[in-house]
Amino acid sequence: YYGPNSGFGRVITALQASGKPLRVGVIGLGAGTTAAYGRDGDLIRFYEINPQVVNFAKTYFTYLSDSRAKVEISLGDARLSIERETDEPFDLLAVDAFSGDSIPTHLLTAEAMDVYFRRLKPDGVLLIHTTNRYLNLPPVVKVLADRRNMASSIIEHEPGEEERDQEQSDSDWVIVSRNRKILDAAQLEGAAAEIDPLPGVNLWTDDYNNLFRILK
Repeated sequence: YYGPNSGFGRVITALQASGKPLRVGVIGLGAGTTAAYGRDGDLIRFYEINPQVVNFAKTYFTYLSDSRAKVEISLGDARLSIERETDEPFDLLAVDAFSGDSIPTHLLTAEAMDVYFRRLKPDGVLLIHTTNRYLNLPPVVKVLADRRNMASSIIEHEPGEEERDQEQSDSDWVIVSRNRKILDAAQLEGAAAEIDPLPGVNLWTDDYNNLFRILK
């Protein structure tokens, strides 16, 4: 569960401050906990490749059915699904698919970023969940952001005892956007930090990535 002090919680709260309905895309369903942030008028579209995960989220959890937002699930490869879409773009696109020991690298390349930002509004925000036991992913995202001349920062959140009682977990979220108002929002003040570059980490593309460079 990503609580209000997590990167996801802080960014979506900052966007909700406008009072306007939000369109949110989330790559990776899990239990569907991020649907809990949905408000009346919002749309949250989950992209999930594994139908068993969808069944799990609907059978054992109620985050999807309890959400006040309109919740949609797009089954299949997220990048291909997003690339085919032509409807209204997103205010926020969150990529939450890199927590395991085998990561889908095609979701973290220059070409993938091109797909994401074609589906985001000009002032939209890309959030990438980089918590990973084995790989140091934030420098990879920084290189991708720098290539687009976009600002990037990271919010690292380690829940306190009370938050852990609410089943919140450690999370690191990298924010990429040209929207300075969001990047400077009060909800992020003091929480967002610069990403330290990692020597030898080059731009990942569909033809190149190097996991050995980012092993912890």
